[in-house]
Amino acid sequence: MPEELPAVLIMGVLITLGSILGLLSEKVNFPRIVIYILVGVVFSPDLLGGLFNFSTEGWSPVITDIALGIIAYIIGSEINPSDLKKEEGIVTVTVIGQSLGVLLFVGLGLWGLSKIYPFHEISFYHALIFGAVATATAPAATLGIIEEYKAKGKLTNTLLGIIAVDDAIGIIFFTLILGMGAEGSFSGSILEGITEVGGSLLLGTGLGIVLGILGKFLEKEELRLATIIGFIFLVFGISSLLGLSLLLSCMTLGFVSVLFYQKKQAEWLLPLQHIEELVFLFFFTLAGIQFEIHSFLDSMLLVLLYVFLRVLGKYSGAYTGMYLIRTEKKTRHLLGLCLFPQAGVAIGLAIRAGNQPGFEETGALLLNVILGSTILFELITPFVTRFALREAGEIETKAKKDTE
Repeated sequence: MPEELPAVLIMGVLITLGSILGLLSEKVNFPRIVIYILVGVVFSPDLLGGLFNFSTEGWSPVITDIALGIIAYIIGSEINPSDLKKEEGIVTVTVIGQSLGVLLFVGLGLWGLSKIYPFHEISFYHALIFGAVATATAPAATLGIIEEYKAKGKLTNTLLGIIAVDDAIGIIFFTLILGMGAEGSFSGSILEGITEVGGSLLLGTGLGIVLGILGKFLEKEELRLATIIGFIFLVFGISSLLGLSLLLSCMTLGFVSVLFYQKKQAEWLLPLQHIEELVFLFFFTLAGIQFEIHSFLDSMLLVLLYVFLRVLGKYSGAYTGMYLIRTEKKTRHLLGLCLFPQAGVAIGLAIRAGNQPGFEETGALLLNVILGSTILFELITPFVTRFALREAGEIETKAKKDTE
């Protein structure tokens, strides 16, 4: 056997195995994202990856970044302004409340607990990075439940608005806090973070306008797909050159391009559906390959604390925000239960943090914590979200359907 298997062979194994197991997971109603991560974990260096020389160090970072850019574009393009307008006030305070809640509970909680009981050495800055990553919510899991059960009502409308902008707020928090670790003065670091956020928004907006206007001339789906991918690559390259946020730039590109596309949003998004699953498969399996079993086992307490503190932060932050504007009690009690899913964006932020100079060691720990907690969240949260929507009376029960 050669010292290192060809990259094409490794990708072939991951895609084939991931797609087959992903297909089987649908039969038993198991989250495909978790399957993709587990396939990657199986071929991590601590397991079969070490046995079969599955080395991805030379090529996986570029593919992971490209996949992350496409995922960010898809998230941005699926933001529906009408969902934001329906419950605009509640959406604003809830997004801010739950983001600050997570930042405080996870960031300050992990830092404080590490001082009281030294299960891991976590600096204040690194703890804030944990908190910033924890703010991101996975929209796919929530949207899946809403669409599967045809949920409709005030809670559903509010939830759609929140998940539309939640990741953008999380990315902005992450970018600003990451900037705090840059060399130089504190004020200079914050200014650098603000500049990165502003530059990313401007880049995504400018190219998004061009892409949206250009879209009316692209009648064929295959041409529209090629053009969208080309613009994502442009944003990727310019962001890298200028030191901007790839995630925020691509998310803004997706949102603005749909706004300036003169036809229906669903028509614009149709070409992406052909490659969406492949992108997810690549991203999550390659993320799983970076999983370190020994590091995860050593940090099991940290994973459980992270999950507990993130749940507390999401729920209490959302509840407090809605309480301040006197939202009805039922919505206050139930909405926070729908904000726990965690997947692609959080993993992407963890990977980006690990690439920061001086953060490599803690970045590896962060990624393992995020991967481990993502599996837990993806297994549990769909049932919690379904319970909340059913308690709100926005999911029709089987008995009711049968009587109609």
